[in-house]
Amino acid sequence: MFRRLKLSQRIFAAMFLVILLTSVSILIITIYNFRQQNHKYAEDLLKSKEKEVIAAIDYELDRYPDLATDQNVYDVFENVILGISDIHKIDINVFDTRGNLMLTTEPGTIPSRVLPQKVLDSLSRNLEYLEIPIELAKGKTYLTTYQYINNFKNEPVAIINLPYKADNHLFEEDMNVLLQRFGWIMLFILIAGGFLSWLMANQITRKIKVISSKIKQTDVVIHNKPIIYKHNDELKGLVDAYNEMLEKLNQQSNMMAITEREEAWREMAKQVAHEIKNPLTPMRMMIQNYVRKYDPNDSNSVEKLNDLSDTLVTQIDTMSAIAEAFSDFARMPLRKDEKIEVVDTIRTSLEIFPENIITFKPLVDELPLYFDKIYLIRIVTNLTKNAIQAIPNDRKPEVTVMLQKVKDWVIIRISDNGIGIPPQLGEKIYEPKFTTTTGGTGLGLAMVKKIIEDYNGEIRYHSEENRGTEFTIKLPYLNESSFVQV
Repeated sequence: MFRRLKLSQRIFAAMFLVILLTSVSILIITIYNFRQQNHKYAEDLLKSKEKEVIAAIDYELDRYPDLATDQNVYDVFENVILGISDIHKIDINVFDTRGNLMLTTEPGTIPSRVLPQKVLDSLSRNLEYLEIPIELAKGKTYLTTYQYINNFKNEPVAIINLPYKADNHLFEEDMNVLLQRFGWIMLFILIAGGFLSWLMANQITRKIKVISSKIKQTDVVIHNKPIIYKHNDELKGLVDAYNEMLEKLNQQSNMMAITEREEAWREMAKQVAHEIKNPLTPMRMMIQNYVRKYDPNDSNSVEKLNDLSDTLVTQIDTMSAIAEAFSDFARMPLRKDEKIEVVDTIRTSLEIFPENIITFKPLVDELPLYFDKIYLIRIVTNLTKNAIQAIPNDRKPEVTVMLQKVKDWVIIRISDNGIGIPPQLGEKIYEPKFTTTTGGTGLGLAMVKKIIEDYNGEIRYHSEENRGTEFTIKLPYLNESSFVQV
């Protein structure tokens, strides 16, 4: 059951349990010591009274004109025992040396008339003192002592018993007051300790959550940012190991990026050669055919020359457009993040398109974001241009651009009422070589996807044939500094 709890809950439960066990242990020790002190106080009081009573009895034995013996000891104490009891406020029982009761001052109760054999045996080993353990009865504590009374020849003449009866009600009242005060203190300690335990558990797990979140964001293809950890505790070793691993990963990522870039340029060179070669072949055939059939006396020679020129100019324009497109793709500027206003940037980028076609619907009035402004303009203009080109001539163009913020994401939706994207094309539309238009180069969506992925974003689309397509872009809402601090 304990293992199913979260780490913060386990830390809190463990610390709270330690506080609770400590408080209960202190309470038990306090009660035990309080009882021991009360018992010790009763013992000390009884011993003090015992000394006083023995001194008084010795005084009476000294006053007796004859030598006190076990035969006349009754006569010695008969008239003085009550006075000694009243003076010292304690009951006195006198037994002969054989353990038979002779005199008692206990009113209303008759003690045992014969001492138990274990008392006599103990007295025979210890002639001066014997203490019997506490007995509990009706809320009172009985503590009793037995001791031989000796004459001046040090001969035992009697056994004196002092039963001390202590009322426990006062002790119980003191104990209740102590427990009540301790209860309030323990309640305060539990509340304060529980709150501090909760704070400490959350502080520890918060650091772990931040580190865990940062580790989850680690990617091979992006520049990962190290964690700045200013605390010198056990987690610092983990953070240092992560940052060291991150540095190695970034180095490997850079090497991989260089390799991929070289491979991409090789593919790009092949694509450029292929795209340029396509119009060059018919141009060569047309020129060769014109030279072969050229007749200076032909009355239509000028018209044929003009047709040839127009065709060549058209093909040259096509090659120029291809070169321009590849040039734009190759000249993508370095990423430069800055604080921009997304609503104003998108609205400005849409101004190049006809107003009667584009509808901009921002669901927020302002949306500041750390992003490259040029990149955002390219994303919006490329997708909007594609949306317009996907609409057939016999249909009124309707392109809607919507902006909203959902939790930690910036959402941009661009929808059209065009012919849609066939399902079989799937993710092929993002490939650099892929295009569905006769004049396209297939680089627009590839560039958009690359920009979005550089920001750890997502791009996806939903399309229905002959009804339209909607592209959805999710960009993380970046509004913090470049480094993560724990």
